[in-house]
Amino acid sequence: MANELPEDLVMQILLWLPVVSLLRFKCVCKSWYALITHQNFVRKHLLHNNNNNSNTHLLLKTSNKTMDDYVVSTISYEGLQITPLTPLTQPVPPQYFRNGEEFGEFSEVFSISVVGSCNGLVCIHACDKLKVVIWNPTTRETKVVPESNLPIFAPAGYCTHIQGMGFGFDAKTNDYKVINFVSMYEPNFDSYFTKDVKEIIYQKEVYSLSTDSWRKVDGPQCFIVEHVPMTYITGMGSWLAYVDYVNQRDLFVLSFDMSNEVFLKTPLPDNVNGQALLVLNESIAMVAFKPVDDNWREIGFDIWLLLKVGVKDSWNRLFTIGPSIARIHQPLGFWKNDTMFLTKIDSGQLFLYDPSTQQMTDLQIHGHSDSKEMQLVTYMETLVSVKGGNESEE
Repeated sequence: MANELPEDLVMQILLWLPVVSLLRFKCVCKSWYALITHQNFVRKHLLHNNNNNSNTHLLLKTSNKTMDDYVVSTISYEGLQITPLTPLTQPVPPQYFRNGEEFGEFSEVFSISVVGSCNGLVCIHACDKLKVVIWNPTTRETKVVPESNLPIFAPAGYCTHIQGMGFGFDAKTNDYKVINFVSMYEPNFDSYFTKDVKEIIYQKEVYSLSTDSWRKVDGPQCFIVEHVPMTYITGMGSWLAYVDYVNQRDLFVLSFDMSNEVFLKTPLPDNVNGQALLVLNESIAMVAFKPVDDNWREIGFDIWLLLKVGVKDSWNRLFTIGPSIARIHQPLGFWKNDTMFLTKIDSGQLFLYDPSTQQMTDLQIHGHSDSKEMQLVTYMETLVSVKGGNESEE
């Protein structure tokens, strides 16, 4: 067929195929291998499939109770088909992450976090091991991000701590970036979270996949709210941040522009206690506690939408969850028409919640009893390589 059809027509046909088929067709002949692995084809295939929901999935990270390992499950975005979930469940790259690595009589147990997902690449961080891996679950390619070799400007004996991390795409340079928030402090961890922001030394670092190297960037001095993952919308990562830990009355959204490498701050609405950031229709959504009474004996969740980054007045309250539902469930992410995924606090059980009807649907997916171990991100199957560019090597 390669001899009978023009190459541009062959390309147009192949662009319509899913990634799994293209990975097999690389073996057809040398010309097809060269075409499918070429940077130009990878980019065109990515653009062609951006609006194709059949290639869009929900990537669910949780822990396997039997094997005591972290696993990811791929759920079809259209219809949330649960039947094909099992064959698409795989361990988080086992050669890099295991929940129990044996060292003699001791077992090292750590927590991992999905930093973000962008164009088919997933960034994973082993929190206690300071290991970062970029992974394409469809092609099974992995890239271990090298440790930063940048000098740490802190007095001798100071401890270092990864406060937060982000992952995203720079459209200007066609590059993927990891951002690190490093804090340095005196070796007294018990008092770390009660320190004034001025008592801690900060360093912000950006890793470029294309150059495989780290460099420093300037940014505001602040704490990143830990255990609250980054929220990513096109070209911009965002975190909940604050300056005053004791009072935490100064919470704001800290956003990082991946292309221009500048930070933007968005104050929260007055008297709003933000708890998490999510993505809704390519905008930043925020989950905030809403007390039902003055003594906070009953609470609900308010869902807010940020219409424009950097503008406080552009927050818009969408709806409220609870209080009865909010007592035992936590928001995990959005699906279609503002429906939300909720995880049950004591069992990690996954539910779908419709705010218009206040109906709950059990999705028959169970995770770890610690609901914080469950994460849900949107994921798209692509050919994008983790090798520092979009062109595969021999």
